Amino acid sequence: MQTQKSVAWRVWDWLDGRYKLASLMDALLHVEIPRSARTFYFGGITLFFFIVQAITGILLSLYYQPSPDRAYDSILFIMNEVNFGWLIRSVHSWGANLMILFCVLHLLRIFFQGAYKAPREITWLVGGLLLGVTLGFGFTGYLLPWDQRAFWATTVGSEIAGAVPLVGKTLLVVLRGGAEVTARTLSRFFGIHVLAMPAALLALLAIHLTFVHQQGLADPSAEAAPQGDMAPVPESGQEKKKLLPFFPHYVLDEVIAWYVMLAALIVLASLFPAGLEEPADPLRTPEHAKPEWYFLFLYQGLKVVPRIVGVTVPIVGGVVLLLLPFVDRNPHLAPAKRPIAIAIGVVSLIGIIAFTIWGWLS
Repeated sequence: MQTQKSVAWRVWDWLDGRYKLASLMDALLHVEIPRSARTFYFGGITLFFFIVQAITGILLSLYYQPSPDRAYDSILFIMNEVNFGWLIRSVHSWGANLMILFCVLHLLRIFFQGAYKAPREITWLVGGLLLGVTLGFGFTGYLLPWDQRAFWATTVGSEIAGAVPLVGKTLLVVLRGGAEVTARTLSRFFGIHVLAMPAALLALLAIHLTFVHQQGLADPSAEAAPQGDMAPVPESGQEKKKLLPFFPHYVLDEVIAWYVMLAALIVLASLFPAGLEEPADPLRTPEHAKPEWYFLFLYQGLKVVPRIVGVTVPIVGGVVLLLLPFVDRNPHLAPAKRPIAIAIGVVSLIGIIAFTIWGWLS
């Protein structure tokens, strides 16, 4: 006697008969990755923190009111009146910082392993744009509590944009909605944070993941194919020895990494909950107004070098970073065979860290 299928299986069969979901899942999950690939799960962890941000952000938006006379009180209400509201806000705050951190670590891993080289040039470019959107998430979300720290950190941070040569003043007015940080700025940042940024990130993420799926993970033990050429296809027996199934092997590792990050996130949010200073007061400037940590190196740079230099150098560096696969013509992947790129990367990284610490301490 045939066992009757459950409702879930009948629904699955119904959908599969119309949309071929089984073949789609097979294409998504049954792929193989190089055994020598060392991703350290930075990309997957960044994706995890975005999911956390989306969930907690939706919950916070149910109570948040984006106006100067209501924003601060709505944050107080979330923290004091909503069940576990303080924890949700703290998870959202820590998740934003950790998402930026792991996105940067993911980029550094790709750079030092040479995984941006052909045929992954566009994948790197889209990843760079994803980093920019992630930084935009952090910047626009930081103002929303409308307390003293958020107000003046945004004021200082937006002044960095105002220092851009030629278009700085226009960019500052567009960003703030006027010459100063006002109610229009708060409303504009809220709209960008909950509508424009998620739409841009989801679109770029879909493209990025599609490219990664189609091209597979880079094999750091192999040398890059010559520009414009296809790498030779190895024998099937040799290929099997070098490949590892994505599902369930790599997926299980990713899930474990997500659980570890979730535990760390809850611990950080519980032990160091997101604080709230006094309501924003445009007439009372605090002694040490600084942007968030991921813009501190720019802030400190503008204090020690001429304004034009402090803004132009990071802009040029960012453009070069985006176009790196087209600028770096060295076909090798191994760091030992890329001394110039590695040296420039290490020096730049040390400089950014040093200026960040300097800005934090000053």
